[in-house]
Amino acid sequence: MIKLYIVCLVVSLLLYFMLYVTDVKRSISQNMMALIMILSNLGYLSFSFAQNLSEAVLANKIIYLGGCFIPMLYFFTMCEICHIDLQKKVKIPMILFQVFTYICVCTIGFNTWYYKSVEFSCVNGANRLIKEYGPMHSLYLISLYGYFVISLVASCLSIVWKKPVNKKEVYRILIYGGVASACYIVQRALHLPNDIMPISYIILVTGILVPVYHSNLYMVDENKDIISEQLQKVGFITFNRRLEYMGCSDYASDVFTELKDNEVGRPLKNTGLELHVILENLKKYAGQVEKDRMYGHHHTRINSIKKNQRFYDLEIHTLNNFIGSISGFVVEFRDETEHHKIVELTSRYNEELSKEVREKTRRIRDIQEKTILGMAQMVESRDLSTGGHIRRTSDVVRIFSEKLLQSDLGFDEDFLNLVIRSAPMHDLGKIGVDDAILRKQGRFTKEEYEEMKKHAGIGGEMVRNILTGVEEKQFVDVAQNVAHYHHEKVDGTGYPDGKKGDEIPVEARIMALADVFDALVSKRCYKNAFSYDKAFSIIKEDAGTHFDKALAEVFLSCRSELEDYYDHCS
Repeated sequence: MIKLYIVCLVVSLLLYFMLYVTDVKRSISQNMMALIMILSNLGYLSFSFAQNLSEAVLANKIIYLGGCFIPMLYFFTMCEICHIDLQKKVKIPMILFQVFTYICVCTIGFNTWYYKSVEFSCVNGANRLIKEYGPMHSLYLISLYGYFVISLVASCLSIVWKKPVNKKEVYRILIYGGVASACYIVQRALHLPNDIMPISYIILVTGILVPVYHSNLYMVDENKDIISEQLQKVGFITFNRRLEYMGCSDYASDVFTELKDNEVGRPLKNTGLELHVILENLKKYAGQVEKDRMYGHHHTRINSIKKNQRFYDLEIHTLNNFIGSISGFVVEFRDETEHHKIVELTSRYNEELSKEVREKTRRIRDIQEKTILGMAQMVESRDLSTGGHIRRTSDVVRIFSEKLLQSDLGFDEDFLNLVIRSAPMHDLGKIGVDDAILRKQGRFTKEEYEEMKKHAGIGGEMVRNILTGVEEKQFVDVAQNVAHYHHEKVDGTGYPDGKKGDEIPVEARIMALADVFDALVSKRCYKNAFSYDKAFSIIKEDAGTHFDKALAEVFLSCRSELEDYYDHCS
């Protein structure tokens, strides 16, 4: 179990790094939860190295940091997500209660408050405390389940009070909290020889960090200075029906200074480029009015212009006499420089924000995949017979996928990439198999083999719980199918569900070939590695019974690439 606790500690540190990257608000509750998880997992590792009762009790007290404070911090986080403001008069008694509970924990070895008795034992290298709980231990159970219950109540209240909450995020936090609580129940009910709480802490904190990421991904770090008032300056230039200049407003003459040198009742002359553009648009519109014999008031927008680093939006209106016929035109322009700058700034900011989102998403994806790979390697470290299996099968799936993409079976590259990403998780369910079976040197008995077969169903469920809400549904489905069905056979004799033919998802049929081939050509505790000839012969013979026949034919065509890979992989 030492390797398990080391991996849990490393994963805890990765999760804290993920929180540091994504939590721009620097939430005290979430940071404390991550730090306490690290300390608690450090306590589990220290417990594994304990040599006597005093060392084991000290490590156990460090472990209890998680049990005493993480449930409370979980509730505080739920309140943050649900926009429920907890007052100090509510928080302080909760904190004091948890502190008192932990003080009771610290009395272990000094009185019978928390443990009436405690003994240290080491069986087959595994440390264990044999204890009888005291009356104060009930405080621990009250906090563990009480905070989950009031978190459920808080989520319901947020919906009743119509708080602006993301219900999916709330449900996700509740599910992960329920899974963590269930782990403790299973631990106590089944009296498991090895403590699985470090894994439950990782599941719980992962479920907390995802909503934190979603809440903060689009947060602006700094407030921008916004112009509070717009000047709303408007200019007018009037023309008669013959397009002779008839006058302008003061603001118009300030913008187009050449108007001051023109006579009223005459066509404009010596105009600048910007005013010349306006006149050309006015001539086109006047010609349209004349052609269509328009009557009554009309207007049209023309392209904006830029003059002296200012932007102006323009409209042309018709002037009507008392009987409604058109007798002239008014060119109206407004200074919209601030608006144009805001549009430009917004466009540039959106581009920068999109870039930042893509980068953050990439970093989160990297951390997530490393976390999943770490959990898979943690499982493999418990299995003495399959060293390097995860890495090799993943590479075999990649080589196989390249051939499938070139085949006429109609595979999509995006789908095959999902299968490649799913491959490391195919044996994740072995985490639920007892160490005595998983670490056995030699072949399994019938009963042991039946117990081992349960890992496929467990793995499918774990993969779905871990990935749902974090990844796209298509990847969740593919990864779950790979873990759940990779031991099925096309003739229906596989496990866990006895599916056959096309009932088995194609991604699981792909994984089955890679999984079996690696088992054949790799040395195991119960057999030597088979030769390439024998391994490929078995694949060929089992095509149509164990393996999908069409997929097996493509797999056999990978022989040169696979032999080269296994000859050089270390």
